[in-house]
Amino acid sequence: WSVMGSSSPAGYIYPSLWLQDHYEKGITDLANAVQSDSYASAFARLASGQVDVLVTYADARRDYAERWNTEFNREGSIWEETGVIGVTAPIYNDTVSVSKSAPNMDADMIAALQEAFINIGNTPEGKEVIAIYSHNGYQKAQSSDYDNERAAQQLIQELTAN
Repeated sequence: WSVMGSSSPAGYIYPSLWLQDHYEKGITDLANAVQSDSYASAFARLASGQVDVLVTYADARRDYAERWNTEFNREGSIWEETGVIGVTAPIYNDTVSVSKSAPNMDADMIAALQEAFINIGNTPEGKEVIAIYSHNGYQKAQSSDYDNERAAQQLIQELTAN
């Protein structure tokens, strides 16, 4: 298994949670897990047969499709030679958040901010502005949407305590 550093959401934390949920094991339980210094080196290891599995972000194969053949010298396409064996819970990289303790942050202000950001993402001009962040738009979130992130944060605390 090729994994990233223990602080990487897609390359370690969420895959470890996935293993816990499906097999009651973590990455630290794997006998043959090796840390790669980048996704490029992880794909190079996969292409050369040094590893059989790599954990990565959802669209990584698209990002490395050309290099799979040119740099990593594979004959088949990355799509023909690799497959997905598991998908983690969504990883929320970006949020628009407010402080619950701010004196002016009441339900009306929160609703107004939510509506404003959603409206920005619904216009061509707004989409152009938020494209710098690779955002396509915004939607309202519930606290429960972040349960997996809470589990990830708990895992990080456990990893740093050891």
